[in-house]
Amino acid sequence: MPVYYHGSIVGGLTKLMPFSSPSANIPEAAVYLTVSKALSSIYIWNKEYKWMTFHIGEDDIPVYTETHKDALYEFYNGVKGYIYACEGDYTVVSATGIKLAIVSYEPVPVSMCEPVENAYEKILSFETHNQLIIRRYEDLTIREHATNRNMILGCIKRLNLLNEKHPLSAFVKSHFRNLWEDAKCIDKTINI
Repeated sequence: MPVYYHGSIVGGLTKLMPFSSPSANIPEAAVYLTVSKALSSIYIWNKEYKWMTFHIGEDDIPVYTETHKDALYEFYNGVKGYIYACEGDYTVVSATGIKLAIVSYEPVPVSMCEPVENAYEKILSFETHNQLIIRRYEDLTIREHATNRNMILGCIKRLNLLNEKHPLSAFVKSHFRNLWEDAKCIDKTINI
């Protein structure tokens, strides 16, 4: 039977319960699982917002791309969590937009749990073992920086972050001040 993984900061779970979230990729309550243990480590997250900038490479290896200097360290250092393993037959749902994502709309029994003392160190260990690629901010090409810029501007617009009511607003405003100001100018131009 296939094994799937789920990363969380919540410990002691014997069953993963479906949930819905404004930041989820699908509207229905679901349990998100992945065939990649390395990818599950990225979901050991303790912020009230989601800022997960990764994609799955052609070789099915997760590629995490920093959008600002030391982002990986800032988000994950010192974060304790768990990687849960689950066995079963679950559904691939392309609407998640994540190549290796599997979902269940029913509770999922946990077969094993691995405590993670420091998510940052765990992610680095997956990188060391070639199970995850980290694209560090200072190593990005001009084109990759431009892609990040467009992604951030698109995020500001799509989530209406300028109204500053979204949990992500304060983060984006403080980390990408120039882009925040650019988005305000674009917004004014469109609304003229």
